[in-house]
Amino acid sequence: MEMTGSFDADGSAASSNDLLFLGFHGYSNDESGMVRIINAICATGSPDNTHHANANGNGNVNSNTNRNPAADPPIKPNYISFRGAYTRPYIGSHYWYPDGCSVSERQHECSQVGAEVVCMLQSPVFQRFRKVLIGFSQGGYLSYRMTTEYPDVFDMAVLLSPSFKGETADTIPAGRTRFALCYGSDDRTIPIADQQCAREQLGSTGRCTYFEYPGMAHNICDQEIADVRAWLGL
Repeated sequence: MEMTGSFDADGSAASSNDLLFLGFHGYSNDESGMVRIINAICATGSPDNTHHANANGNGNVNSNTNRNPAADPPIKPNYISFRGAYTRPYIGSHYWYPDGCSVSERQHECSQVGAEVVCMLQSPVFQRFRKVLIGFSQGGYLSYRMTTEYPDVFDMAVLLSPSFKGETADTIPAGRTRFALCYGSDDRTIPIADQQCAREQLGSTGRCTYFEYPGMAHNICDQEIADVRAWLGL
């Protein structure tokens, strides 16, 4: 599994913190998309929430922020961003599971990725970190599935417009993971019924904060970045 990352393993850097972001991009993107999102979350400033970023729905962020780096320096994030296992051979980009696959096939693909990620995290180099899953669309669903199979591994999960097809509201994730669930009010890429299922299922844990963005489709906006930053306590 391809990935890119940057992290302070021993906490020696002056700007070091104990959050490790584990990023999973959406359909038709790659690991660089989640790096942009993570960097935006860890930047500072007042968001301009009058526009929506990522007009093509692929998880790219164009963050309009007004900040004073000298007075309020950004936080250098610790992160590993992963690339989807499947490649579109002619027009490029990647995805985590094929279109049209069954619920069981989708869950199987997520299980395989989750097993690799959790095995990697067993290394002593990652022990000092609080682990934060963060994913957009397909990557949001993948992040959610990892919390169900490994309920005691991940401290937080930021689910940005996650797919939720085939899940049921009566399955309540166990464990200790806290969830931030985000959707745009005009998101029709993810069916309304699936969005409602995600809200009900994660809300029933008592560990979920829900954010909705008026007028936003299957995108990411500046206010969402600011809300996630505040939710994380950065």
